Amino acid sequence: MSGMANNVREKMTKHLKNIKKIFMFLFICAWWWNHLPSACAEDLTNIDGYLSLEETRTISMDFKNAQLNDVLKILSQQSGMNFIASQEVFGKTVSIYLDKVSTDEALEQILSSNDLTYELKPGKNIFIVRPLDKSAEELITRVYRLKYATVMSSKLNQTLSASQGSAASGGSGNLQSGIAAAVNAMLSGVGKIIEDNRTNSLIVTDIPGQFPLIEQTIERLDVRIPQILIEVEMLDISKTTADLLGAQFGDTPFTFTGGERDTLYPFDRNRAMANAGKIANQGFQFGSVGDEYRVGTLSFAGLTVTLQFLRTQSDTRNLARPRILTLNNETAEINIKTNEAIGLASVTSSSQGNPITTAQAERSVTGVFLKVTPQVNVDTSEITMAIEPKVVQARTGGTFSGQTFKDPEERGTKSILRVPDGDTIILGGLLRTNTEETRTSVPVLGKIPVLGAAFRHKNKAESQRELIIFITPHIIQEGYAQGLSAGRFPEMVYQQNTPLGRSEEINQALSHFEQQ
Repeated sequence: MSGMANNVREKMTKHLKNIKKIFMFLFICAWWWNHLPSACAEDLTNIDGYLSLEETRTISMDFKNAQLNDVLKILSQQSGMNFIASQEVFGKTVSIYLDKVSTDEALEQILSSNDLTYELKPGKNIFIVRPLDKSAEELITRVYRLKYATVMSSKLNQTLSASQGSAASGGSGNLQSGIAAAVNAMLSGVGKIIEDNRTNSLIVTDIPGQFPLIEQTIERLDVRIPQILIEVEMLDISKTTADLLGAQFGDTPFTFTGGERDTLYPFDRNRAMANAGKIANQGFQFGSVGDEYRVGTLSFAGLTVTLQFLRTQSDTRNLARPRILTLNNETAEINIKTNEAIGLASVTSSSQGNPITTAQAERSVTGVFLKVTPQVNVDTSEITMAIEPKVVQARTGGTFSGQTFKDPEERGTKSILRVPDGDTIILGGLLRTNTEETRTSVPVLGKIPVLGAAFRHKNKAESQRELIIFITPHIIQEGYAQGLSAGRFPEMVYQQNTPLGRSEEINQALSHFEQQ
């Protein structure tokens, strides 16, 4: 029995020793785990664990262009942690305003707004603030499909650029202008942007912190662009007719405005009667002092009478009367042209070693050309326009080898002006001189050699012609353009566009003026 008791005691002793060893091992593991350094460098998102003891404490800060090391010193005193600025950011200045925020939120705002991060010294309660290495931060990519704006590399922009005589921009790397250039300025040092002209989209790759600013920029720039309806009437009149109107045109093109209220050009009965002014035969004078012209205002009633008077003159030519719709800051063009023959050109070719000379017509483009580029100020309902009218005509030139040639003659001007919505602008001063030769003779007797000169008469007459352009811009409100395309015009507008309606309107305007 004593032997069995001894065996039991020996086994129990061994078990106790094993248990002591296990407890000792667990104690060492626990001590080692508690004293293990957390990390040599921590990311900003893991900072809550270090400030958990002070996170309920709130602080307030108000600094403007303060030294970073001074801000970190105050933050260390408030949080109970130790923050030190590294050599790279020691002299950096920061501006920050915080009101009653926790210490961890304050540190996050200071670091994130100034592209900073921190390192934790192993086994110590010391944080070293250093510049953020953005290349190590994760990049994300987002695609933004534009609703109203157009990427510069799109086929539409290339076509418009080519038609305006400038080099068309191609490829996704063209970020010199447009919405992509504005977004590109918002990117960080590692961000990039690509245009996709097929879907009219912007593909942006950058760090997550930049995307709120990028999206705000796109939202403000990708907006609906105003449309402008431009109504134009070009008249080629004689200088004598212009003088009958009482309008004295100088050698330099002038402009003046008319139509005090919005209207549908060129005739509006109600507004014509409400804004009655002086009739055309009372005249509108443009006196000049030095090189400056005094600009007058022509009411819509006066404009109506003026246009009607010009149209009834037998020597007045109505060159064009278009109505065009264009976008803000986009050029609208009106081209009424002819490829006119102005002479003969000899062309020499070779056939089986034998030179062959043939005569071909030498041609030049003539006609009426007008470029208008409007810019809308939505707040004031004013339109700034760059206007470039030009008329190219072929006039009779000299005679060579029995062949009469024509010389192209060009009249044009450029002007920039600002006009309220619905007002009418008149451009004039584009003069040219026509020379006409008339020959008459007595039948039979006029053909007698030498003596026939007594029975013939030759007369040369010169006449001056002038190009007058009436331009009326309208800012198109949303939904109005659809009405134009669908042909839904008010009854008054229909009357204005019929000869009978215009005649009645002119008669009423004249009667109103005669009563005055």
